[in-house]
Amino acid sequence: MGEIMNLKFSKNATKFLSEISVNDQQRLKEKLKILLLAVEENGTIPFRELDIKNLKGEWKGYQRMRVGKMRVIFQINTDDLLVYEIDFRGDIYKKR
Repeated sequence: MGEIMNLKFSKNATKFLSEISVNDQQRLKEKLKILLLAVEENGTIPFRELDIKNLKGEWKGYQRMRVGKMRVIFQINTDDLLVYEIDFRGDIYKKR
């Protein structure tokens, strides 16, 4: 594939990122970088490697990635990796 994708964050995701520790920010950035590279280079989502699952119910069509106690809910379309929500495990699914 080799296409360059845009990484976009929702307002909520950006707000969460600004409120967490620099350490947690780094961990999230690393995981997102690995995800972006895999999608750009291979056109695949590394489900097992990054602990990614397809979501159901109201979140159908989205995936979630686990980063320690944090969860990242995202969607991939042709040109973009869209990060909709980032939050801690217990709170993230209540947002919809």
